[in-house]
Amino acid sequence: MDSQIADIIIIGGGLLGTSAAYHLACRHAGRILLFERMDIASQASSRAACLLTRARTKRVLMDIVQETYDTIERIEDELGESLDLQQTGSITIASTDESLYAVDALEAAALDYGIPVERIDATSVKKHLPWIEQNAVREAVYMPTDAFIDSAQLCNGYAKAARQRGVTIRPRAAVREILISEGTVKGVLLDSGEKYYAPVVVDAAGAWSNLLSYPLGIGLPMTPVRSHFWITENNPELFPPHQPFAVLPDAKAFTRPDVGGLIIGLREPECVSYAPDKLPPSIEHMDFTPDNGWSILSACAGGFAAYFPQIHRTGIAHYVAGPSCYVPDAMFVIGPVSQLKGFYALTGCCGAGVAAGGGMGRLIAEQILGEATFVDAAPFAPSRFGEINPFDINFQNSCALARSHKKSG
Repeated sequence: MDSQIADIIIIGGGLLGTSAAYHLACRHAGRILLFERMDIASQASSRAACLLTRARTKRVLMDIVQETYDTIERIEDELGESLDLQQTGSITIASTDESLYAVDALEAAALDYGIPVERIDATSVKKHLPWIEQNAVREAVYMPTDAFIDSAQLCNGYAKAARQRGVTIRPRAAVREILISEGTVKGVLLDSGEKYYAPVVVDAAGAWSNLLSYPLGIGLPMTPVRSHFWITENNPELFPPHQPFAVLPDAKAFTRPDVGGLIIGLREPECVSYAPDKLPPSIEHMDFTPDNGWSILSACAGGFAAYFPQIHRTGIAHYVAGPSCYVPDAMFVIGPVSQLKGFYALTGCCGAGVAAGGGMGRLIAEQILGEATFVDAAPFAPSRFGEINPFDINFQNSCALARSHKKSG
């Protein structure tokens, strides 16, 4: 067989691309090639907070997250090794009438889905989270089966399992162009000048997706938006390593244990988007803030300080930032692109790539192979916004606004 001919080509070696490769290989989809510009799991997939929150307000999202949990379990069995899923549980805290209503809805969704959930008071929250200001807590829900996982380890797990099933993965192989002819995908051209041919091409290039699709006249409805978190210095008594991760809707914040420290994620009132054509080839060269996040922390920490008054006296060891792909309606972009036969989009994870990646990979695999999909794919259709220009500043702002309005973990 000609090594430059495949059945399916996937562009992008992050969580979504590697998950898609694995799910396609599980379905014996033929010869699958995956190209990654840098190294596997080296870009945005390496800079996630890694929360796998099961309960969601939309059931379709819960089904997708559950598939991620199921996929992790299958891969661990296949590889005979652990991916180190940390089942710490989660606590979502309400402090106002608005957030209490949201917590009620979350609890109802969990109960309806069969997810273990417990309503707890401020005293119980304090036992789980020693750093919390008890008086700031009105009520909370505790979900003991929620977990987090190292995103790079998960991505490499997808890739290793895909390779084991016959997928060819090529890191350090940048796709320059998607090849088309008469409205049909033909393959890809690499920066090296090599051409590879396949009747199906999946654009899972994350923040760089539109750089490949837009020259074809296709604007995918997503924009890279700055996501970030801070990691405190170690204090195991205050931040026990196995404490639940916490979601604080009223502060637009979340926390997660990190080996004796605390990861703190905060969302600005006005999040920052990035024009796709201004992105460097690697996030290693992106200047996310001029002062390593200190001005953002100072501006956004006020709401969080109500829950953790010591924030201004706590040492910060690390600042982590990366581009997360957001969509105006905060739903993913998954499926065939109607304007071009054989072209599929898998992007716009809206900060949920770790939790949803396994399910997103399964859904795109089912669509490519013409199988009945395990969830309704319509809410994720790439064409649902009509024709869009991803380089338009108003569209980019609408994507940034979707992150600004996000209150979940």
